[in-house]
Amino acid sequence: MTRAALLALAILALLPATAAAQAPVCDRDTIQQALIDAGKLTPDDVKFGRAVALVRCGDITNDGVADALFTVFSGGTAGDTNWGVLRGGDPRALVLYRQGYKIGIHRRNRRSFAVIQPHYRKNDANCCPSSFRIRRYTWTGSRFKGGKLRKSKNAPRRFYD
Repeated sequence: MTRAALLALAILALLPATAAAQAPVCDRDTIQQALIDAGKLTPDDVKFGRAVALVRCGDITNDGVADALFTVFSGGTAGDTNWGVLRGGDPRALVLYRQGYKIGIHRRNRRSFAVIQPHYRKNDANCCPSSFRIRRYTWTGSRFKGGKLRKSKNAPRRFYD
């Protein structure tokens, strides 16, 4: 082997694992199976389109282990109608599971995330809400505590990309 090849191998060995090496808890199939086991989804739900949609992988329980913040697609025009957190280390540990309408999620840091959903006034069309409501959830050491709702005129892309 040439000196350059040996140097390249040595550098690669020192680099941390890339994001492509995703934590098992962040796999859509793992999340869906945990939801089925918890009675939140059925195999028929998944068969007809009600399935895990967005997944934000990273530590949000401040324990150094990746967790999965996720949404569940309704299978129809309501978009993502449920969201939750599956705690890393134990892919069956569903820490939080809530309902909403056209949900978006954003992982903020090692102990918090935010959820957004549209806010409709009386005559708003389904396509065009008047505003959005954002709530931050923070890990307390044993559970997530929801903060105050914050109003936003627009939905930042980070919640839906």
